[in-house]
Amino acid sequence: MPGFFPSRRLPYVANVSWPRSGHVLLSRILLETFEGLFGYCEYYRPRRQEDTPCCGAFPCVRRGRVHMTKQHDLTLDAELPRHHRLIVQYRAFVPSVVSHFEQALATGSPVTDTAESFQSFARSQAGLYSRFVDKWVTSPRTNRLVLRYEDFTADPAAAMRDVLALFDAPDYAARIEEVITTIDALRYENGKTQRLSGAGIADRRDVTAFRFYDPGFFRTLAAKVGEDTP
Repeated sequence: MPGFFPSRRLPYVANVSWPRSGHVLLSRILLETFEGLFGYCEYYRPRRQEDTPCCGAFPCVRRGRVHMTKQHDLTLDAELPRHHRLIVQYRAFVPSVVSHFEQALATGSPVTDTAESFQSFARSQAGLYSRFVDKWVTSPRTNRLVLRYEDFTADPAAAMRDVLALFDAPDYAARIEEVITTIDALRYENGKTQRLSGAGIADRRDVTAFRFYDPGFFRTLAAKVGEDTP
């Protein structure tokens, strides 16, 4: 509206997330909660488009207009000052790689819907996952919120209160609780995208129901990243 300027100015919070750990869900919750006050840049997509407002930098240099950006750091070369406000999202490796494989199939990435293709994909991701966790989850930092997917889905209200604190906006707690109870869920299954309208937040992934589930291979995957067998 001409002549109107929001009284609330949100800080910029960097976000680094392991694929399929709830980043898109988090961004949709924040966009719906803060409405026009919240600027979000997906970073990977807009910086490749002509005439984009995206600066193409991480951390973002368009403070005041952008309040959170997406960064997977799959090349492990992203740098961020250790005092910078940061949300790190990650998930247990086995369910994350199953979900990531399903997303790759649904979005046309170069994988095929076979057990051999899945196992090759999972092996390639396992070493990267351990290095990602070492760099972003367990290394010493200040002003960092580690948002584990399993904790996020188990108690989304508590998780989002922690997120609001990082954005200096605890007074939005009631509004954000309204949003998380009715937000749509996005799921990838059998190489297809499914939107579950108004489903709210839950961990719906059962890896034992995955069509290429192999107990021995999944034990090997879990052991490689130092996790218990799912």
